[in-house]
Amino acid sequence: MSILDRYLLRATITPILLVLSVLVGLSAFIEIVGQMDDVGQGNYRLIDAIVYVALRIPRAAFEMLPAAALLGALLGLGNLASRSELVVMRASGVSRLRLLGSVAITGLLLVFVMGLLGESIAPSMGQYARQMRATKVLADVTIGEGQEIWLKEGDLIVNLRQLSADFTFGGVYLFAVNGNSLQQIARADSADIDANERWLLRNYAETSFEPEEVTALTLRQALQTYDLSPDLLGLSVVRPDLLATLGLWRYIGFLDANGLDSVRYRVALWTRVANVISVGVMVVLALPFVFGSLRSSGNGARMVVGLLVGLGYYLSTKMLGSSGEVFELDPVLVAWAPTAVLLLVTAVALSRVR
Repeated sequence: MSILDRYLLRATITPILLVLSVLVGLSAFIEIVGQMDDVGQGNYRLIDAIVYVALRIPRAAFEMLPAAALLGALLGLGNLASRSELVVMRASGVSRLRLLGSVAITGLLLVFVMGLLGESIAPSMGQYARQMRATKVLADVTIGEGQEIWLKEGDLIVNLRQLSADFTFGGVYLFAVNGNSLQQIARADSADIDANERWLLRNYAETSFEPEEVTALTLRQALQTYDLSPDLLGLSVVRPDLLATLGLWRYIGFLDANGLDSVRYRVALWTRVANVISVGVMVVLALPFVFGSLRSSGNGARMVVGLLVGLGYYLSTKMLGSSGEVFELDPVLVAWAPTAVLLLVTAVALSRVR
């Protein structure tokens, strides 16, 4: 690595880390405030809320790193442009491609860091945080060595299975009984609570035992009403963001092998890969901005541009992900569309740099 590469690396990585710290700190503060309503329930104390939020910091950093990369790179390279250092570099014979290669080193470093966060650190710590919080809030629920919880509500028996480190996936299992007779068995791979406090069960399958016949039903989503705490879902739901990439890939295979819907998890998988690539693109995208209209602008203008681009990318990713799940669009197309647009914008902007 040359002196120029090291100089540009320091000039960009420092403001990127600073911006990321501010964004993550703001997110953590908001989340701490949100946890105050649950402090005092069961054994959940303020220190537990702080630990819970701290364990979720890697996940917040993973989500915010692309925006922080663009903002930080705009600030770092903008400072060099405002002091005419980039002009001096070009006048000294440093080509546009040479500058691009030097800046791309920072992007590649961030791609590696983001990949490490998304592959192991953020999912494992996030899963542990959800389990720790749920067991503290639900002090009367005991988790056995088998990583399962059995509950009974009237004639309904509920089995919540947790996600374990050896890719044994969680889920919700329901058994309806009538005295000593089994009436129905049902399963869902994940569950959420809607606005009316009903359980939204995804990939729902049930088998009913009637006097004359046995009927089976499979639904992509099912709504049921159970008098059980929503916090229990944190112990059983197979959430894409709480799975490492390998675990997510294997879970998709599990769903496909059992004829269940895997669109949500395919979108999550390819979105994760696209987001990791996008962080490198964000750093490179800052270069044409500081050579163009933002060359003589202040940090405020650069921050506005960075926020608009970063926010637009984040919102488009979320909107397309939700739309792809609802309208059953191709997961690869849905996941890569925002990054592809970002790559196109970057390529066009770089081609105009003189």
